[in-house]
Amino acid sequence: MPSPVVVLGAGGRTGAECVSTLEQQGKPVRAVVRDPAKYTQSLGNARQGVEVVAGDVGSTDSLRQALKGCSDVIFAASGSGYFRSREVDCEGVKKVVEVCKEQGGKHVVLVSSCLVSPHNRWNPIRIMLNNSRWGLMDSKFEGEEALRRSGVPYTIVRPAGLTTAPAGQGKLVAKQGDKGAGRVSRADVAAVCVAALSDPAAKNVTFELLGSSDNDSPPPLAQQLASLFRGLKPDAPVA
Repeated sequence: MPSPVVVLGAGGRTGAECVSTLEQQGKPVRAVVRDPAKYTQSLGNARQGVEVVAGDVGSTDSLRQALKGCSDVIFAASGSGYFRSREVDCEGVKKVVEVCKEQGGKHVVLVSSCLVSPHNRWNPIRIMLNNSRWGLMDSKFEGEEALRRSGVPYTIVRPAGLTTAPAGQGKLVAKQGDKGAGRVSRADVAAVCVAALSDPAAKNVTFELLGSSDNDSPPPLAQQLASLFRGLKPDAPVA
């Protein structure tokens, strides 16, 4: 049986979409949440190929157990309390990197956010998000940097503002440079995260993901995903 893909933050809305996408594609999933009993019905129970386990990105020992034997990791966790952003979005990523380096052989897809880059520090949307949870965007960027310099294979997806629209309803746009914002569905973000695990063109790249509503008849989602990462530039080494 293939090794499972670990989804960290599987109890959140984006993480749950990642679990569903993997399940629909017939890939074994290990959904990591802090309290599995709360998610027995929504994530596990009779869902084929989904294992719900306890784990906390704030604990290295917990992560060692949660990631043991997995093939890849999708980090969709984010601090839920006002003061938890640094613990999860920054230090949590660093702990995942540490465990992945110990265990080897894992590709990490990190769900971050548009506008995290310091050159956007005076953008009103970034300011609002950074204040909605203490230092949220600063913590996300520091977590990104830790992953970029780690040597662990990675993809960093920076979604625009998230919506609840179904996947494949619009044309997906991948950009680099963190120079704008927009909207994109969580379901599309999940589809892109899963696609990034198996596409060599997605290795060691950081990009913003937006949805375009300009096209009334967008190409099928599978067709979009097959070409989405082409032309993206690998990240420059981080000192």
